[in-house]
Amino acid sequence: MEQVTAFYDSIGGLTGIQQLLADRVKESIYIELKTKKNRSTPELDDSDSWQFSRALSGFANSDGGVIVWGVETDKEDSASKLKPITAVTDFEARLKKSLLNSVQPFVDGVRMGSILEEDGSGAGYLKVLIPRSDKAPHRAMRADREYFRRSTEGFYRLEHFDLEDAFGRRPHPSLVMTVELVPRPGEDPHEEVKFALRNEGRGMARYVGAMCEFSRDVTIVVTNSGWGNNTNLNQGRPVVSYADNVGVIHAVPITTTIGGAIIKRAAKGTALSVQLRWYSKE
Repeated sequence: MEQVTAFYDSIGGLTGIQQLLADRVKESIYIELKTKKNRSTPELDDSDSWQFSRALSGFANSDGGVIVWGVETDKEDSASKLKPITAVTDFEARLKKSLLNSVQPFVDGVRMGSILEEDGSGAGYLKVLIPRSDKAPHRAMRADREYFRRSTEGFYRLEHFDLEDAFGRRPHPSLVMTVELVPRPGEDPHEEVKFALRNEGRGMARYVGAMCEFSRDVTIVVTNSGWGNNTNLNQGRPVVSYADNVGVIHAVPITTTIGGAIIKRAAKGTALSVQLRWYSKE
């Protein structure tokens, strides 16, 4: 997924689009170059909807990928010609609107960015990042209601045995961590750091653990609810860690508090810089 995100971010503007041609970038397991069937209008025709639905399903069911709309390929599947889309920001809006009906279940985390030509006409190109999904398999509702995956040869329909494997696969948890900083009132110099987790995946999270490293100006006074102070084990770096080898976090949209720490620093009440990592067993 890092490779997919890096490629998406590298197309930072019109220069990035032009560089695709200069480098003769080739379609791959992560890259799909597309032209709009009727690029004189931002409206989605059946072909546009079909292509987008298939790509959402195929990339989400695989390792993620990027579509670049407005780039034509040659027989070798390499970028060969720019085909800017009229009113590309309107085209982007229509694709975003179609997300809800293009695949089932919905693909989370899709990103889009329009890149305009310099002539002020509003024409341009659209990059779309489709992440790998923990909610697979995703069905392409506007591409013959099929399931797709991505390979080096492009998108392909899943066979029955592929679907058996996909549906039989254990669902994955997807944990989201939130941190709240609560300064104590008045002259009390301490602040409370409260951690919470929410499971947005489809599988139960077991053996949950986390690590938080604070900036050097922080003194860890006390920890609670499964958190431990590991500063002495890390050459004086203020670090706390958490481990729960008994409890589980169910796949429900509810945020669960997991305790935290009380800290002290000179700049009480200001923004707090932390480095966080968390994990679980499926």
